[in-house]
Amino acid sequence: MRYGAKLWFYNNRFTKAVISGMKNVSSFALLFGVISLLYSLPLFATHNRAGEISFVSAPLPGQPYRYIFTVTTYTKISGGGASNADRDTLDVSFGDGTAGKAPRINGGGNGVPIGNNIKYNIYQITHSYPAPFNYVVSMQDPNRIDEIINIQLGNSVDVPFYIEDTIFFRDPQFFGFNSSPILLQPPIDFANVGYTFVHNPNAFDPDGDSLHFELIPPKQDPFNDVPLYQSPTEIQPGPNNNLSLNPVTGELIWNSPQRAGIYNIAILITEFRNGIKMGTMVRDMQIIVEDKPNRPPVIPPINDTCIIVGETLQFNITATDADVPAQQITLTGYGGPFEAAVSPAQLIATSGLGFASGTF
Repeated sequence: MRYGAKLWFYNNRFTKAVISGMKNVSSFALLFGVISLLYSLPLFATHNRAGEISFVSAPLPGQPYRYIFTVTTYTKISGGGASNADRDTLDVSFGDGTAGKAPRINGGGNGVPIGNNIKYNIYQITHSYPAPFNYVVSMQDPNRIDEIINIQLGNSVDVPFYIEDTIFFRDPQFFGFNSSPILLQPPIDFANVGYTFVHNPNAFDPDGDSLHFELIPPKQDPFNDVPLYQSPTEIQPGPNNNLSLNPVTGELIWNSPQRAGIYNIAILITEFRNGIKMGTMVRDMQIIVEDKPNRPPVIPPINDTCIIVGETLQFNITATDADVPAQQITLTGYGGPFEAAVSPAQLIATSGLGFASGTF
C-alpha cells in the first residue's frame, strides 16, 4: 500500500483551513559569507533523493554564536555499496570560509531503511561562528538518482544534490537567537496519475516565527539551478495539470499528475520575526508518481476550533478507502501540538482494512 491517511497539524492549529498572518517585510541587502565547497562529480555515485538542513542555536559561555546543524537526507539503497555512494559523513560548508565533516548518527551510523528502496539518514555537526554576520550553510553531494523526469530530461544521475540554509544574525537584545523550523513530514511522498496529490511539510517553528513558503527550482550548487528543470506542470501540460503552494500554510496541491515517474521540487521556507527576516531553509523534495488503480483514503473535514488555555480539546477522526479489495489504512498525526514541551497532544488510532479511526 502506498497511501496513508495523514492528519496534518499546522503549528498550533489543526485543520487545512488554517490562516496565519504574516508581517510586512522590508527589502534589504544581504551579505553572504563564503558559500560552499565544490566537489568532483563521479558518475557512478547515484543515490540522493531528498533532504534539508536544520539548525538549533546552542550558545555556550564564550561561544555565543554556536549552532548545531542537522542534515537530513533520503537516499536510494540500491546504487550504494560498491559504488561508495552511501555516506558515513557529509561535508558541510558553514559559510564563514570553513567546513566540517558531519557524521551520520542514526541507525548506529548506518542510516535507517524505511521501505520502497529508501534510506533515512541524519547527520549532525556543531559549529561556532566568530562574529555575527549573515551566513549560508550548505551541503553538496554527488549525485541525484537517475530518471528524475523533470531534471535534465530524466538524465539526472550526473546532477549534484545541493541544499542550503541562511542565518541572519540580528541584535539578540531585541530579537534573541534563532533556530530553524522543524519539518515534521518527510520530503518523499507518493502520488497517483489522475488523482489530486496533497502534501504539507508540516513546518513547526520552535521560536514561534511566521513562516512563508515558496516553490523554487532545485539547485545543483550555490549559484545554479539543476539543468533543464521543468515544473511538474510542464510534463504533459494541460488544464488538468496544476500545481500550487499555499504561501501561509505550506500546503502543496498537485491537481493532478499526468505521467508516472519520479519528480523533484524545492520549497523555500523563510522565517519572519516581527516583520524581520530571520532565516531561510530549502527543502529538496521527491514525489514518486505511480499509475495504479489505487485511490487515496478520504478523511472528512475537521472544523477549525478555538479553545481557552488549560481546556482539553478532543475529537474523532476517520479515514476510509473505497478500493476493492480493501487496503490497510494507517492513521498518523504530525505537527506542533505533538511537539509541545508541556502537555503534548496524543493521537490514539487503530488501523484496518478500508477503514481507520482515531481520537485526538
